[in-house]
Formats: sequence, C-alpha cells, structure tokens
Amino acid sequence: MLLQLANDSHIRSDFFTLAIKVASHVDIIEVGTPALLAHGMELVRETKAAFPGHKVLADAKIVDGGYLEAAMAFQSGADIVTVLAFAPVKTIQETVKAAEEFGGQIMLDTLAIESIEEFASKVAPFTPDYVCLHTSADLSDVGEDSHLTGYAEKMGTLRRILPHTMIAVAGGISLDNLPVLLSLRPDVVIAGRSISRAENPVEAAATMKKRMAGSI
Repeated sequence: MLLQLANDSHIRSDFFTLAIKVASHVDIIEVGTPALLAHGMELVRETKAAFPGHKVLADAKIVDGGYLEAAMAFQSGADIVTVLAFAPVKTIQETVKAAEEFGGQIMLDTLAIESIEEFASKVAPFTPDYVCLHTSADLSDVGEDSHLTGYAEKMGTLRRILPHTMIAVAGGISLDNLPVLLSLRPDVVIAGRSISRAENPVEAAATMKKRMAGSI
C-alpha cells in the first residue's frame, strides 16, 4: 500500500518545504492541480529532479487534448498523470497512447462519476493503471468519514470489472478516518490537507505510513 502526498501548495517555496520534510515517509509526490496551474510543467520537472527516487504524479485532470497534455506531463518527468473519468472515451484512449509511448501511467479520477459500474465497463478495454475513488475537497472535510461509506461497494465493483487496475482513494483522508480505508486494502492512499495543515507534517505522514504498514 502506497502513500501519496497531495501537494497542492501554489507557493513554490512552501511546495518544496513540505515535500522535502515528508519525502522519506511517502511513496508518490503529487504536483497538485493548484500548484500545476500556478507553475506549469516546470514544477513537474523540478519535482522529479529533486526527488528522482519517488514517483511523481501530475494532477493535470485532463479532460480534452488527451495525447498532447499527457505527453507534455510525461516529457516533464511525471510518472503518473491524472485524467478525469468523465472525459470522452477518445480522450482517455489518447492519454493511454501517450503513457505507452513515454513509459508512464494514467490515473483515472472518478470525481462526479455517479455509476462506477458504467464507468468501469467503459474503460475496461484500456485496463487503466490506476482508478482513484475521489471525493472533492469542496465536499469532504478532513477526518470526516461519511463520504467514505460507499467506497467499499465501489471498490468491489472496480475489482470485479478491472481486476488488474490499482485503486487509489482520496478525499479528506486523515489519521482519524484511515481505519475505515485500511480495511478495504486500497493500493494507494492519497492525503493532502491532513499532512500539510498538521501541526507536525512529518509526524502526520510518518504515523500514517506506519499505520498503513500495520506496524502501529
């Protein structure tokens, strides 16, 4: 089980201060959408150069121009690029094409997807690398778990239709609601605000990683 830091800081110095502090406790460093909008692909390049031993995810949330936008991210050093799951099938196909060409991976983000079964059936021919069950920041408070109650059924559907796809979970995940998710055994746990806004981000990330490993 991997821990992904959702690093959304749009201030470059804050972005790298947080990443440097917690890097030894996370597996994937995400260049979050606000950071990406503020600094573009240059920040992806800088992040990969600073953390060559980590996977770097560009949270581009691609919804059109699939091949070009995914290729730009991969060429900038991203290992994983996000695509919104409601994007046209052709767009998803084009991002997969770019991933295959540049040796990267695609994560399909299920924001605003109402039927996981319908979505999974639509993308099954592509065998996506990752699918992220995601409740938006606007709809999820840190530590709250009401929005996570439906994740078990959704994960069951994904594992049935997409057995070779890794499942990520995101949306207000913290040490408080982590136990709800650990019982579901996702492949990737994505945490942002619960780490970046913690009084001690290093301790928060380290404790989360240890609990995921079952050591505490």
